[in-house]
Amino acid sequence: MQIAQWAALGGGRFFPSREAPPPSAPEAQPIDGRTTPASAPQGRRAFLVVVDDSPEMTAAARFAARRAARSGGRVALLSVVEPVDGGHWMFVGNLMAEEAREDAERRLQQVAATVHACSGERPELIVREGSLKEQLFKLIEEDDEISILVLGVAATGEGPGPLVQSLTGKNAGKLRIPVTIVPGDLSDAELEALT
Repeated sequence: MQIAQWAALGGGRFFPSREAPPPSAPEAQPIDGRTTPASAPQGRRAFLVVVDDSPEMTAAARFAARRAARSGGRVALLSVVEPVDGGHWMFVGNLMAEEAREDAERRLQQVAATVHACSGERPELIVREGSLKEQLFKLIEEDDEISILVLGVAATGEGPGPLVQSLTGKNAGKLRIPVTIVPGDLSDAELEALT
């Protein structure tokens, strides 16, 4: 689908991918690390989901999409690309950084397709570079529409990941918004009942 056709259908601008996007994922176009669908009215509270490669993140994204749809909100997806140290090999470091960004964009496209399928709306996609915790706090402070952070937690008994531990531990009082923690093993029926 061409970008002009996508825009005519009410779609917004999204990140590029060197591969074809998943079937129901929006076509991509870069815009300073952040995209907001043109059809997304501003002034709606946003449910922020941190996108990573963990299985429990999918449950968090589905939960956020359903809550946003039922409450008139929207979903924002954040992916943070951690700095890559190529050492003395600048070319290798640059190649690793490019691959990490492409991987983050690909994951965002996949999760965007899931959010769209659950809510009928395209989420805002945000890619930042730096430390995950630092970029998360910075984004929450910059964007007043972000009102809930939704995180997934593994149901395997491994305990929460480092981000959940940090946000529910010593950094809990530093957030200006509530954190919703979604068990990663919830079925669609259980998510439906909770939202």
